[in-house]
Amino acid sequence: MTGGLVQRTRFALTLALLALCVLAAPDAPGAPLGTAASARRSASGSARGAAAACVGRVAHGLRVYRLRGTHARLTWGAPRGSGGAGIIYRVLRSGRTVGQTTSSSIVLRITPGRPTTYTVQTRYPNRPGACSAMLRTTLVFRAPGRVAGLRIGAHSGSGVTLDWRAASRGDAPVAGYRVERDGAVVAQTRGLTFALRLSPAHSHRVSVAAVDTRGNVGPASATLVIAAQPHLAIAGTAPMSQTAEHAPPIAPSLLAAVSVSDTSATLSWNEGSVNGATLVGYMLYKDGEAVGVIHGQIATVALASARRYTFTVRTLDSNGGLSAPSPELTVVTTHTPPPPPTAVQASQVTSQSAHISWTSSTAVSGTIIGYRVFRNEIPVGQTATPEMTLQDLAPSSEYQITVTAVDSLGAISQPTEPLTVHTAEPPPTHGNVQAYLLASEDQSFFDLEAHYQQIGVVYPTYFECGPGGEVQGNNDALETDWAAARKIAVMPRLNCQNVTDEDQILNEPRAREAMIGELAALCTSDGYQGIQIDFEGAQPSERNPFTEFITLLAERLHAQGDKLSTDVTAKYYNIQTGRAAMYDDAALSGPSDYVFVLDWGLHWTTSAPGSIDEYGWFKRVAEYTASMPNRSKFVLGMPLYGIDWANGGGPGNPGTPLEYNQITALASEFGITPEWEATAQSPHFAYTDGEGVHHEVWYVDQQSLGARAALADSLGLGIGLWRLGSEDQRIWELPELGGEG
Repeated sequence: MTGGLVQRTRFALTLALLALCVLAAPDAPGAPLGTAASARRSASGSARGAAAACVGRVAHGLRVYRLRGTHARLTWGAPRGSGGAGIIYRVLRSGRTVGQTTSSSIVLRITPGRPTTYTVQTRYPNRPGACSAMLRTTLVFRAPGRVAGLRIGAHSGSGVTLDWRAASRGDAPVAGYRVERDGAVVAQTRGLTFALRLSPAHSHRVSVAAVDTRGNVGPASATLVIAAQPHLAIAGTAPMSQTAEHAPPIAPSLLAAVSVSDTSATLSWNEGSVNGATLVGYMLYKDGEAVGVIHGQIATVALASARRYTFTVRTLDSNGGLSAPSPELTVVTTHTPPPPPTAVQASQVTSQSAHISWTSSTAVSGTIIGYRVFRNEIPVGQTATPEMTLQDLAPSSEYQITVTAVDSLGAISQPTEPLTVHTAEPPPTHGNVQAYLLASEDQSFFDLEAHYQQIGVVYPTYFECGPGGEVQGNNDALETDWAAARKIAVMPRLNCQNVTDEDQILNEPRAREAMIGELAALCTSDGYQGIQIDFEGAQPSERNPFTEFITLLAERLHAQGDKLSTDVTAKYYNIQTGRAAMYDDAALSGPSDYVFVLDWGLHWTTSAPGSIDEYGWFKRVAEYTASMPNRSKFVLGMPLYGIDWANGGGPGNPGTPLEYNQITALASEFGITPEWEATAQSPHFAYTDGEGVHHEVWYVDQQSLGARAALADSLGLGIGLWRLGSEDQRIWELPELGGEG
């Protein structure tokens, strides 16, 4: 985030830092964070041994700093036992992975006021496992800022007019300003001025504080002290004091209220008497403060609604003498809520927003300070004007909108009659790219949002296989519904790379039928357009059982109108041994709607360094694939990541998968300009870290992907991507991916 002034946040909860070591096997060879192969957790070693393995390998000093809006920066220090070079940090928010970085900070979305746990996992390029540091904290919801510049702008016979400067907003918009006089709230206003009634016989202390749309009150302004002006209390009379030469007058014995409304009270009293002087009138007091001299025995006093007041009167004679006070009278004003707004209507309705407007309400007493808008009876905000634009609506959905009016004393009208709003369909995709969506990472979904019109099929990583044909995992309704609303085919990936589970599913009829039935049911219950099967690592002897399984699953899915995508490992001839032997590409192309060829892996994390999809090898695989029957069903899968190998790589020095933005940051950190290898058609560079360890990095960028996409297009093959996230964003300009070149 740029241009923001970082403000350090005071934490609402005690900071707790917990370091632990989680031993985890890396993803499939050559795969980045959350790759096509599922992570394996090592069960060896005791908890004490795991903790010991993490000594000196844990990030420390986790801190969260507020940025503008709903963003914050999480920072930490490198492990004390390492210089920090080559370390990868994986960041989790409340147990969900939200990013990965080689630096010591990351910008995250936050929800102020909600307790959140942040985890930083430290991963080393040449060591297995990860060590975690955790921070649980609550970022305080920010109220509006302090009101400044409070002053008297003008005087009048009944008081003063105050003005002040606008307060800065906090985490919600400023709704108005509360005016306090002598420690009590007397009014709330939307503006930056207020006419305040005062008694000239007393001094007063006045302050103003901002209040936001959620009712949070900011710090009060500096107190403004207004001195008493007793000489203005009784115009044209002598000072109000007794003298020895004259006996004081006698007060009325009865004070009563003739009528009381929201904003006034009419009072009357019986006649007082004087001794040796002339009756001038009666001094009326409200809550101990002089209101003024009344010439008669009845007066109407302007009051605030829904307040309790105490009145007395004292007889005033021509000598300036005042009687003792009359018996007190307590008056409680009523308050009638404002009527609801009228003529609520919607305009400019899109797939994700709608502009709502209405006719203003008129307060019975006080003033209208705002309107609260409700969506399906849930409040979405308050506005000072008779309109609001609702954002973040779901497309193709129906909403009930109501509005209430709020007056300056907090009274709320009845809601309006519900207005039904139907949001529009979102613009549909026109793309043909097939892409994996990493369900565990926010950035993968953000990438889908940015480029969805170029994507025709998305493979969310929702499900894993389990014993007995069990399907493990959960649908993400937000991601599924969002993509489906834009006519993107959602076909979740079933990842199965456990040889024991694969053997059961492929060779035991009960397990096979259990999985087929559960996958078909998921398509119906969660609205998928099909399923993708990613079985890897089975023995060559499983070739025919795997083809039979795919055939039976396709029959079940096709019978209910759904599709099947099948992953196969790259090959350039009909190999009968090794990892790729379990796939009979030609036979699988019949029942499958798509055959997704994982056309990478020439170099992987435990191999020697090199291009993960060297062009010559990639081309041989592509040309062999194009020779298959049902060629139009085949999709060439292409990686979007790279690998950093230390010390020449190999099993003893496994490489670290990195995304494009991490790789470019690494090159910048060490001042390296990447080179282009023409034969491999791939970018690469080398560097030496702070511990003197030599590294080689090979990766994918727009130029390398463009060469492979052009080849796939020329052979009549589809284009697939592993995976959406932090790839080189320039790839979306490629014509083969639906870009504008």
